[in-house]
Amino acid sequence: MNLQQQREEARRRRLVNRNVAQHRQLYFDEARRGVVSSAGTVRRNSPRLVLSAAQSDPVVDSPAITLALKLGIVTLMAGLLIQHKSALLQAVLSLLPSGLIG
Repeated sequence: MNLQQQREEARRRRLVNRNVAQHRQLYFDEARRGVVSSAGTVRRNSPRLVLSAAQSDPVVDSPAITLALKLGIVTLMAGLLIQHKSALLQAVLSLLPSGLIG
């Protein structure tokens, strides 16, 4: 590869790297603004369209639903504790100094 080809290749790499860096910067700027969709693609809508789309999907936020979810999580955690009580007890006992254990 001669000197001219090396220069062209280096220039091409710099342009590609600059383009990738600009793309990443644009993506994270839009992610901070909340414009990036959950599928990982960038929405190029105006803010007005994004706001109207967000308003069209009502979010159900009911205290009863929140309480039911919290109760379900606590019940699941308690069930796991009961299911694995012997292994957990052995782990806790192994942390204590041997002089304290009967």
